[in-house]
Amino acid sequence: MAAEREWTEYENSRGYDITSCEGEHVSLSALIDDPGVDNRYLRKKNISPYPKSVLFRVSEVCHVTEESGVWGIFGDGGFKIPHHDEYDKDYFLWWSLSVTEEDIADAEENFLEELFPDGWGHNQQPFLEKFTTSPAFQSESRYGNFRFTIPLRELLSLYATQFCYNSAPVFRVLDTKIYKTEIMYSVLVHPRHIKCYSQYPRLPINGDDDVCGYFQGNLLWRCQAPSAGHGHRLVVDREESTVHARPLKGEEYYVWDHVAIAFHMEPDWVLKVDRERLYSSVSACEVTEWNLLREPDRALSKREASEVLHDIASEYGLDEYY
Repeated sequence: MAAEREWTEYENSRGYDITSCEGEHVSLSALIDDPGVDNRYLRKKNISPYPKSVLFRVSEVCHVTEESGVWGIFGDGGFKIPHHDEYDKDYFLWWSLSVTEEDIADAEENFLEELFPDGWGHNQQPFLEKFTTSPAFQSESRYGNFRFTIPLRELLSLYATQFCYNSAPVFRVLDTKIYKTEIMYSVLVHPRHIKCYSQYPRLPINGDDDVCGYFQGNLLWRCQAPSAGHGHRLVVDREESTVHARPLKGEEYYVWDHVAIAFHMEPDWVLKVDRERLYSSVSACEVTEWNLLREPDRALSKREASEVLHDIASEYGLDEYY
Protein backbone atom coordinates (compact mmCIF):
# COMPACT_ATOMS: atom_id res chain seq x y z
CA MET A 1 0.00 0.00 0.00
CA ALA A 2 1.40 3.41 -1.00
CA ALA A 3 2.32 5.80 1.78
CA GLU A 4 -0.16 8.57 2.45
CA ARG A 5 0.79 11.97 1.12
CA GLU A 6 1.61 14.68 3.59
CA TRP A 7 -0.59 17.74 3.09
CA THR A 8 0.01 21.09 4.76
CA GLU A 9 -2.69 23.72 5.20
CA TYR A 10 -1.84 27.39 5.67
CA GLU A 11 -2.87 30.92 4.72
CA ASN A 12 -0.72 32.79 2.23
CA SER A 13 0.28 36.46 2.35
CA ARG A 14 -2.81 37.48 0.40
CA GLY A 15 -5.09 35.82 2.94
CA TYR A 16 -6.08 32.76 0.88
CA ASP A 17 -6.18 29.22 2.24
CA ILE A 18 -3.81 26.75 0.58
CA THR A 19 -3.45 22.98 0.83
CA SER A 20 0.03 21.94 -0.29
CA CYS A 21 1.92 18.72 -1.00
CA GLU A 22 5.67 19.22 -1.40
CA GLY A 23 7.84 17.26 -3.81
CA GLU A 24 5.01 15.86 -5.95
CA HIS A 25 2.80 16.91 -8.83
CA VAL A 26 -0.40 15.14 -7.85
CA SER A 27 -2.71 14.46 -10.79
CA LEU A 28 -6.35 15.51 -10.68
CA SER A 29 -7.57 11.91 -10.48
CA ALA A 30 -5.20 11.23 -7.56
CA LEU A 31 -6.37 14.41 -5.81
CA ILE A 32 -9.99 13.31 -6.12
CA ASP A 33 -9.15 9.92 -4.55
CA ASP A 34 -6.87 11.30 -1.84
CA PRO A 35 -8.60 11.22 1.59
CA GLY A 36 -6.19 13.89 2.84
CA VAL A 37 -7.66 16.52 0.50
CA ASP A 38 -10.82 18.23 1.71
CA ASN A 39 -12.12 20.20 -1.27
CA ARG A 40 -15.72 19.85 -2.39
CA TYR A 41 -15.08 21.41 -5.81
CA LEU A 42 -12.71 18.57 -6.74
CA ARG A 43 -15.45 15.99 -6.27
CA LYS A 44 -18.32 17.66 -8.09
CA LYS A 45 -20.37 15.02 -9.91
CA ASN A 46 -22.26 17.04 -12.50
CA ILE A 47 -19.38 18.07 -14.76
CA SER A 48 -20.00 17.31 -18.44
CA PRO A 49 -17.29 15.48 -20.43
CA TYR A 50 -14.33 17.62 -21.42
CA PRO A 51 -10.72 17.03 -22.61
CA LYS A 52 -9.21 15.72 -19.36
CA SER A 53 -5.64 15.05 -20.42
CA VAL A 54 -4.19 17.47 -22.97
CA LEU A 55 -0.45 17.72 -23.55
CA PHE A 56 0.87 21.25 -24.10
CA ARG A 57 4.45 21.94 -25.17
CA VAL A 58 5.03 25.56 -24.19
CA SER A 59 8.14 27.48 -25.24
CA GLU A 60 7.39 30.91 -23.71
CA VAL A 61 6.87 32.09 -20.14
CA CYS A 62 5.50 35.32 -18.74
CA HIS A 63 5.82 37.46 -15.63
CA VAL A 64 2.97 39.86 -14.91
CA THR A 65 3.27 42.84 -12.59
CA GLU A 66 1.54 46.07 -11.61
CA GLU A 67 2.57 49.69 -12.24
CA SER A 68 5.01 49.93 -9.33
CA GLY A 69 6.51 46.60 -10.38
CA VAL A 70 7.10 47.53 -14.01
CA TRP A 71 8.84 50.77 -13.00
CA GLY A 72 10.97 48.78 -10.56
CA ILE A 73 11.96 46.22 -13.20
CA PHE A 74 13.12 48.92 -15.61
CA GLY A 75 14.84 50.79 -12.79
CA ASP A 76 16.76 47.67 -11.75
CA GLY A 77 17.39 46.59 -15.33
CA GLY A 78 15.94 43.18 -14.61
CA PHE A 79 13.95 41.00 -12.24
CA LYS A 80 14.38 40.41 -8.54
CA ILE A 81 12.29 38.91 -5.77
CA PRO A 82 9.82 41.27 -4.09
CA HIS A 83 10.00 42.33 -0.47
CA HIS A 84 9.36 39.35 1.79
CA ASP A 85 6.95 39.35 4.69
CA GLU A 86 6.49 36.80 7.46
CA TYR A 87 4.53 34.49 5.16
CA ASP A 88 6.84 34.55 2.13
CA LYS A 89 10.02 32.89 3.31
CA ASP A 90 11.04 31.30 -0.01
CA TYR A 91 13.31 33.19 -2.36
CA PHE A 92 11.51 32.62 -5.66
CA LEU A 93 10.97 34.67 -8.79
CA TRP A 94 7.71 33.40 -10.27
CA TRP A 95 6.86 32.94 -13.96
CA SER A 96 3.82 31.39 -15.65
CA LEU A 97 3.41 29.54 -18.93
CA SER A 98 2.45 31.73 -21.88
CA VAL A 99 0.18 29.50 -23.94
CA THR A 100 -0.28 30.74 -27.51
CA GLU A 101 -2.94 29.94 -30.11
CA GLU A 102 -0.32 27.83 -31.86
CA ASP A 103 0.30 25.89 -28.62
CA ILE A 104 -3.44 25.20 -28.35
CA ALA A 105 -3.61 23.99 -31.97
CA ASP A 106 -0.59 21.73 -31.37
CA ALA A 107 -2.16 20.37 -28.15
CA GLU A 108 -5.40 19.69 -30.01
CA GLU A 109 -3.48 17.61 -32.52
CA ASN A 110 -1.75 15.74 -29.68
CA PHE A 111 -5.16 15.00 -28.14
CA LEU A 112 -6.58 13.69 -31.43
CA GLU A 113 -3.51 11.51 -32.03
CA GLU A 114 -3.95 9.87 -28.63
CA LEU A 115 -7.70 9.45 -29.13
CA PHE A 116 -7.50 8.18 -32.73
CA PRO A 117 -4.08 6.52 -33.27
CA ASP A 118 -5.09 5.44 -36.79
CA GLY A 119 -6.05 8.98 -37.79
CA TRP A 120 -9.09 11.22 -37.41
CA GLY A 121 -11.84 12.28 -39.79
CA HIS A 122 -11.10 14.73 -42.60
CA ASN A 123 -14.02 16.91 -41.44
CA GLN A 124 -12.60 17.41 -37.94
CA GLN A 125 -13.09 21.04 -36.84
CA PRO A 126 -11.15 22.98 -34.14
CA PHE A 127 -12.67 22.30 -30.72
CA LEU A 128 -10.07 22.73 -27.97
CA GLU A 129 -10.39 26.53 -27.96
CA LYS A 130 -13.93 26.04 -26.59
CA PHE A 131 -12.46 24.43 -23.45
CA THR A 132 -9.26 26.43 -22.84
CA THR A 133 -11.11 29.19 -21.00
CA SER A 134 -9.49 29.18 -17.54
CA PRO A 135 -7.17 31.99 -16.34
CA ALA A 136 -4.23 29.85 -17.55
CA PHE A 137 -5.21 30.74 -21.12
CA GLN A 138 -6.63 34.25 -20.79
CA SER A 139 -5.00 37.41 -22.12
CA GLU A 140 -6.24 39.23 -19.00
CA SER A 141 -4.31 38.80 -15.75
CA ARG A 142 -5.05 38.73 -12.04
CA TYR A 143 -1.65 40.21 -11.19
CA GLY A 144 -1.38 43.48 -13.10
CA ASN A 145 -1.39 45.33 -16.39
CA PHE A 146 2.17 44.59 -17.54
CA ARG A 147 3.16 41.24 -19.02
CA PHE A 148 6.77 40.34 -19.82
CA THR A 149 6.89 37.40 -22.26
CA ILE A 150 10.20 35.68 -22.96
CA PRO A 151 11.15 32.32 -24.50
CA LEU A 152 11.95 29.88 -21.70
CA ARG A 153 15.21 28.92 -23.39
CA GLU A 154 16.34 32.57 -23.40
CA LEU A 155 15.39 33.07 -19.75
CA LEU A 156 17.26 29.91 -18.75
CA SER A 157 20.33 31.11 -20.66
CA LEU A 158 20.31 34.46 -18.83
CA TYR A 159 19.85 32.71 -15.49
CA ALA A 160 22.62 30.19 -16.18
CA THR A 161 25.09 32.87 -17.29
CA GLN A 162 24.48 35.12 -14.30
CA PHE A 163 23.94 32.68 -11.42
CA CYS A 164 24.97 29.14 -12.47
CA TYR A 165 28.58 29.65 -13.56
CA ASN A 166 27.37 28.90 -17.12
CA SER A 167 26.23 25.39 -16.17
CA ALA A 168 22.67 24.27 -16.84
CA PRO A 169 20.26 25.00 -13.97
CA VAL A 170 18.43 22.15 -12.27
CA PHE A 171 14.69 21.51 -12.66
CA ARG A 172 12.79 19.97 -9.75
CA VAL A 173 9.22 19.15 -8.74
CA LEU A 174 8.45 21.74 -6.08
CA ASP A 175 4.85 21.12 -5.02
CA THR A 176 1.14 20.91 -5.73
CA LYS A 177 -0.95 23.72 -4.27
CA ILE A 178 -4.74 23.61 -4.03
CA TYR A 179 -6.77 26.77 -3.61
CA LYS A 180 -10.58 26.90 -3.59
CA THR A 181 -11.00 26.15 -7.31
CA GLU A 182 -7.38 26.35 -8.51
CA ILE A 183 -4.65 23.70 -8.71
CA MET A 184 -1.12 25.01 -9.19
CA TYR A 185 1.80 22.78 -10.10
CA SER A 186 5.09 24.48 -9.20
CA VAL A 187 8.37 23.73 -10.96
CA LEU A 188 11.59 24.76 -9.21
CA VAL A 189 14.66 26.01 -11.11
CA HIS A 190 17.93 26.55 -9.23
CA PRO A 191 21.70 26.71 -9.76
CA ARG A 192 23.51 23.39 -9.51
CA HIS A 193 25.72 24.65 -6.65
CA ILE A 194 22.68 25.45 -4.46
CA LYS A 195 22.25 22.25 -2.44
CA CYS A 196 19.25 23.04 -0.21
CA TYR A 197 16.67 21.54 -2.59
CA SER A 198 17.94 17.97 -2.83
CA GLN A 199 14.78 16.65 -1.12
CA TYR A 200 12.73 17.60 -4.18
CA PRO A 201 12.75 15.10 -7.07
CA ARG A 202 14.11 16.03 -10.48
CA LEU A 203 11.55 17.13 -13.03
CA PRO A 204 10.98 14.39 -15.64
CA ILE A 205 12.71 14.84 -18.97
CA ASN A 206 10.33 14.47 -21.90
CA GLY A 207 7.72 13.26 -19.41
CA ASP A 208 4.72 12.98 -21.74
CA ASP A 209 2.76 10.98 -19.16
CA ASP A 210 3.68 13.19 -16.20
CA VAL A 211 1.87 16.35 -15.12
CA CYS A 212 4.99 18.41 -15.95
CA GLY A 213 8.26 17.81 -17.73
CA TYR A 214 10.95 19.66 -19.66
CA PHE A 215 12.44 18.91 -23.06
CA GLN A 216 14.56 21.03 -25.40
CA GLY A 217 13.38 24.46 -24.30
CA ASN A 218 9.74 23.45 -23.84
CA LEU A 219 7.84 23.03 -20.60
CA LEU A 220 5.58 20.00 -21.01
CA TRP A 221 2.23 20.31 -19.24
CA ARG A 222 -0.51 17.69 -19.25
CA CYS A 223 -3.49 19.90 -18.51
CA GLN A 224 -6.31 18.09 -16.71
CA ALA A 225 -8.83 20.90 -16.11
CA PRO A 226 -8.66 23.64 -18.79
CA SER A 227 -11.99 25.32 -18.00
CA ALA A 228 -12.86 27.14 -14.80
CA GLY A 229 -16.39 27.52 -16.17
CA HIS A 230 -17.60 24.84 -18.57
CA GLY A 231 -19.80 26.09 -21.40
CA HIS A 232 -19.41 23.06 -23.69
CA ARG A 233 -19.61 19.28 -23.60
CA LEU A 234 -17.03 17.10 -25.36
CA VAL A 235 -18.68 14.72 -27.82
CA VAL A 236 -16.65 11.87 -29.34
CA ASP A 237 -17.91 10.32 -32.58
CA ARG A 238 -16.13 6.98 -32.90
CA GLU A 239 -17.69 6.15 -36.26
CA GLU A 240 -16.47 9.35 -37.89
CA SER A 241 -13.30 9.53 -35.75
CA THR A 242 -14.07 13.11 -34.81
CA VAL A 243 -14.82 15.13 -31.71
CA HIS A 244 -16.70 18.36 -31.28
CA ALA A 245 -17.79 20.80 -28.57
CA ARG A 246 -21.55 20.92 -27.94
CA PRO A 247 -22.80 24.07 -26.16
CA LEU A 248 -24.38 23.60 -22.74
CA LYS A 249 -27.55 25.36 -21.65
CA GLY A 250 -25.81 26.76 -18.59
CA GLU A 251 -22.24 27.12 -17.34
CA GLU A 252 -20.79 24.50 -14.99
CA TYR A 253 -18.05 25.57 -12.58
CA TYR A 254 -15.16 23.29 -11.68
CA VAL A 255 -11.49 23.44 -10.69
CA TRP A 256 -8.78 24.48 -13.14
CA ASP A 257 -5.06 23.74 -13.21
CA HIS A 258 -1.94 25.57 -14.33
CA VAL A 259 1.86 25.58 -13.99
CA ALA A 260 4.14 28.13 -12.32
CA ILE A 261 7.94 28.19 -12.50
CA ALA A 262 9.86 29.32 -9.42
CA PHE A 263 13.44 30.51 -10.03
CA HIS A 264 15.63 30.49 -6.93
CA MET A 265 16.89 34.02 -6.25
CA GLU A 266 18.99 35.38 -3.41
CA PRO A 267 17.77 38.69 -1.89
CA ASP A 268 20.52 40.71 -3.58
CA TRP A 269 20.28 39.03 -6.98
CA VAL A 270 18.88 40.81 -10.04
CA LEU A 271 18.27 38.77 -13.18
CA LYS A 272 19.67 41.36 -15.57
CA VAL A 273 18.02 41.92 -18.95
CA ASP A 274 18.94 44.73 -21.36
CA ARG A 275 16.34 47.48 -21.14
CA GLU A 276 15.81 47.31 -24.91
CA ARG A 277 15.02 43.61 -24.55
CA LEU A 278 12.80 44.29 -21.55
CA TYR A 279 10.87 46.83 -23.56
CA SER A 280 10.43 44.55 -26.55
CA SER A 281 9.13 41.79 -24.25
CA VAL A 282 6.57 43.83 -22.26
CA SER A 283 2.99 44.48 -23.30
CA ALA A 284 -0.07 46.07 -21.72
CA CYS A 285 -2.93 43.79 -20.74
CA GLU A 286 -6.29 44.09 -19.05
CA VAL A 287 -6.70 43.16 -15.39
CA THR A 288 -9.44 40.71 -14.44
CA GLU A 289 -12.38 42.05 -12.46
CA TRP A 290 -11.41 39.77 -9.57
CA ASN A 291 -7.69 40.31 -9.13
CA LEU A 292 -4.77 40.00 -6.72
CA LEU A 293 -3.45 43.56 -6.81
CA ARG A 294 -2.17 45.03 -3.58
CA GLU A 295 -2.69 48.65 -2.57
CA PRO A 296 -1.62 51.27 -3.51
CA ASP A 297 -1.54 49.69 -6.99
CA ARG A 298 -4.82 49.58 -8.90
CA ALA A 299 -6.14 48.11 -12.11
CA LEU A 300 -5.48 50.41 -15.07
CA SER A 301 -7.26 50.46 -18.37
CA LYS A 302 -5.25 49.11 -21.27
CA ARG A 303 -4.91 52.69 -22.57
CA GLU A 304 -3.56 53.88 -19.21
CA ALA A 305 -1.13 50.96 -19.12
CA SER A 306 0.10 51.82 -22.62
CA GLU A 307 0.69 55.40 -21.45
CA VAL A 308 2.82 54.07 -18.59
CA LEU A 309 4.93 52.13 -21.09
CA HIS A 310 5.30 55.31 -23.15
CA ASP A 311 6.51 57.16 -20.04
CA ILE A 312 9.03 54.38 -19.37
CA ALA A 313 10.26 54.63 -22.97
CA SER A 314 10.77 58.38 -22.51
CA GLU A 315 12.49 57.92 -19.13
CA TYR A 316 15.04 55.41 -20.43
CA GLY A 317 15.52 56.65 -24.00
CA LEU A 318 13.57 53.82 -25.57
CA ASP A 319 11.24 55.95 -27.70
CA GLU A 320 12.47 54.31 -30.91
CA TYR A 321 11.12 50.98 -29.58
CA TYR A 322 7.71 52.36 -28.61
